[in-house]
Amino acid sequence: AGFLGSHVTDRAMKEGFDCTVVDSLQTGCMDNISHHVGHPRFHFINHNIAHPFPPAILATKFHQIFHLACPASPVHYQADPVGTTMTCVNGTNHVLQLALANDCPVLITSTSEVYGDPEQHPQTESYLGNVSCTGIRSCYDEGKRCAEALCFDYNRLYNVKIRVARIFNTYGPRMCFNDGRIISNFLVQALRGENITVYGTGEYTRSFQYCDDLVEGFWRLINHPTETGPVNLGNPEEYSVLDMAKKAQALVPGTESQIVFLPAAKDDPKQRRPDISKAKAVLGWEPTVPVAEGLQRTLTEFKSRLAAESNAILPLYVQCNPLLDISAHVPAEFLSKYNVQPASAALVAPEQMPIYADLESQSDCTYIPGGSGLNTARVAQWIAQAPNGSFASYVGCVADDKYGNILKSSAERDGVKMLVEYTTAAPTGSCAVCITGKERSLVANLAAANLISGAHLDTERVKNAALGSKLFYLTGFTLTINVDYVIKVAKRARAVGGKFMMNLSAPFIIQFFGEQMEKVLPYVDVLFSNDDEAKVFAQVKGWNTTDVQEIAKLAAALPYNGTHGRLVVFTQGSNPTAWATTTESGLVPVKPIEASKIVDTNGAGDSFVGGFLAAAAKGRSVERCIEVGNYAAGVIIQHDGCTFPAVPEITA
Repeated sequence: AGFLGSHVTDRAMKEGFDCTVVDSLQTGCMDNISHHVGHPRFHFINHNIAHPFPPAILATKFHQIFHLACPASPVHYQADPVGTTMTCVNGTNHVLQLALANDCPVLITSTSEVYGDPEQHPQTESYLGNVSCTGIRSCYDEGKRCAEALCFDYNRLYNVKIRVARIFNTYGPRMCFNDGRIISNFLVQALRGENITVYGTGEYTRSFQYCDDLVEGFWRLINHPTETGPVNLGNPEEYSVLDMAKKAQALVPGTESQIVFLPAAKDDPKQRRPDISKAKAVLGWEPTVPVAEGLQRTLTEFKSRLAAESNAILPLYVQCNPLLDISAHVPAEFLSKYNVQPASAALVAPEQMPIYADLESQSDCTYIPGGSGLNTARVAQWIAQAPNGSFASYVGCVADDKYGNILKSSAERDGVKMLVEYTTAAPTGSCAVCITGKERSLVANLAAANLISGAHLDTERVKNAALGSKLFYLTGFTLTINVDYVIKVAKRARAVGGKFMMNLSAPFIIQFFGEQMEKVLPYVDVLFSNDDEAKVFAQVKGWNTTDVQEIAKLAAALPYNGTHGRLVVFTQGSNPTAWATTTESGLVPVKPIEASKIVDTNGAGDSFVGGFLAAAAKGRSVERCIEVGNYAAGVIIQHDGCTFPAVPEITA
């Protein structure tokens, strides 16, 4: 389902094959192959080939196997270097075993990276290379060299029909916009009017072949009766990186993009150009698509995809512990009656259970669907103003009772798609919101909210919601139920190329559920918190600082197994919101609100995240997402509970 694999799939379907695609979707995208879904000859299996193949694969008879599995751009393969090596080694071993069992030819995609920073120019297949086995690119370079070694050992020992292709720089439609490759970077930057970034002086050279030419080379190689390879497949025309930057700039008339120079990337080869004499002689193959034509085809597809993305809204998946807020104004004597401390938040004691019915008897009693994550989902839907049920999906557990029905129907009226589990083991979770003046005292009965099951997460409707989502948000409160459920959602986010986001949520989560949090943090693409929680997090981590922005930078640098790059966002009340990645950081001011207008600050953090997610779903910048989040929080704190006007005064 990746860039090249999707084009190979197109060719296989065109040739009439019954085609099985196996992809972990770590860097691939279902959109690339969606036009085949539903065809009787097309089958998709979500699987990481670093692990043994599932029975469905082992039971299938294959006539040809194409092995393209591995992140191929430095941004992606360096994000999980151990995983990259395991894919090259274990994954290739599993593929070779499959080819042996089926007695069929297997095309293994190697890379020009096996030549390292070459001292021979152009590179022939006999050149042994100049590669660092300890550098940051070695997980890929040495991984591919080891994969080739495995191929030839399987050929010598077991007569496996290997076909090894060494791919040089390739470009074309369906490239990832964020993969850091030269062509995709330059064209996207030119189309967006952003500065075109050249690393180093731009004098380094590369050769660029169009994807259709490469797929034709694959086809000729795998169908050759005897050629094992390796065979170089690339374009012998050589361009400097700066030349290509100028071409991209010229392809977009009127672009505001300027070419800027940044420090050279570490271990980046200075020259890369194939000698394709062997491909010409053995396969009768050479590139036929001129670079100018290939760039124009790629630009056209990029324009279309960017236009669709600018108008689209990325679907949101939220999972948390739902509570129905039962809210009313009460006198101080009411609090004394139930032994509730003013301005406190606590779990209900057995003797306090009548408080909910008593609140319902108050003349101004209102019901508001709540719980931290549901507040966020409702605010995100409100800011996004998307058609009901089309944007935010919410997963939680309730009972089929009065409170559960009110909660579900109210949230659905707000536009949230409710994918709830019904339990008979406890009533729907509820929260008594006792308002005395400007103070709110909360008494929560978690009940069913804590009873979501793994079986519910594996229902088709929940799995389909995850498969169709790109943004995933869970609160820290979900760690109190079962950390495996959280990791399951995180892995589903990884499988669809989505972003997994989480909130620290409360100091007690950090202090008492630290082991669970440590298991989840490597999956977290975006981490939210307020300043108090951030300081507790720093204390637990042993970081000797209370500076919130510095804590954000340290949190961004924690172990991470994703490819998007981690973003950390910490709100600070009326002070500027801090954000950080491993390379950037900043502060976004909060618009002041008169103290007399502030009604209820309890939902500020949930609402901030809701606004942020609505803007993120529209592909907005970090700063704009934070601005929208700040706006949403500012509106909510001027209302009772998590309530809001019909239409926001801001657009995501």
